[in-house]
Amino acid sequence: MSQESPDKIIELARERIAERERSAQQQAREARVERIQAGERFWQVLFLAMVAALLLVLFFWPGATLEWKLYATVHGLVAQKHTIVIDGRALPVCARNLGIYSTYLISLAYLFGRGLGRAAALPSRPIMLILGLFMLTMVGDGVNSLLEDTGRVYFYPPRNDLRTITGALFGLALTPIILFVFNRVLRANAEPTRAVLDWSDLIALLGLNGIFVVAAHSGLNWLFWPLAFLGVIGILSELFTMHLLVAASVMGYRNAITRLTQLARPACVALITTGLFTGGLAWLRFAGG
Repeated sequence: MSQESPDKIIELARERIAERERSAQQQAREARVERIQAGERFWQVLFLAMVAALLLVLFFWPGATLEWKLYATVHGLVAQKHTIVIDGRALPVCARNLGIYSTYLISLAYLFGRGLGRAAALPSRPIMLILGLFMLTMVGDGVNSLLEDTGRVYFYPPRNDLRTITGALFGLALTPIILFVFNRVLRANAEPTRAVLDWSDLIALLGLNGIFVVAAHSGLNWLFWPLAFLGVIGILSELFTMHLLVAASVMGYRNAITRLTQLARPACVALITTGLFTGGLAWLRFAGG
């Protein structure tokens, strides 16, 4: 009976060790999924109850108009000058932030609607270059606007429509990147070979968000409330997403979820931290005059 050579024995030992490590990792992943699923229903109900309570406060808390409540909610988060005025009423967020955060919601809804909710690959290099140019466009327009605000020489007269357009381009560029990071960090069933954005989706998003920009500057009275809620919900949603990523990562959800509903527990934490952060900044700004 022939004996195995020392090199062969070492190689077999390494293979067995690697197999044991893979098995241990799989068992640990399955244990994390089991912990996540345990009590999942309770946390889902709690999260919905917390959202409902916040909406009740927003709509029915006495002593202030709904318009002022929306304004106060994001008072500490965004600049509230250079706003779009519709029928004599200013939207609660400035024109640029309206573009950024409304586009975030519109683009995210489109990507999920297209079935890209689990996509986990970056777009092609040409698309990434275009997205980078979109971001630089907003930076350039923002610098030009800042120069005008501070009484310095600026390159062209700043306008609200340009602020909204460049903000929308920035929001469009940011959304697939956020989705990519979210899926890479939290999903166990991410699709690492599927890009979060291709050429057809980019063209579609440009069209959808172009319609939004036209609507925002149409001056139609009935669009005031849809635009107001879109801007406020957009900024809160993006902030909540960032808090959710951090909370879920700290709580052991990295590469562990297969459904968004499994994030109910860290979502409750993220909702609280988002509320405290938003409320705290608003209080500081109001207190500072």
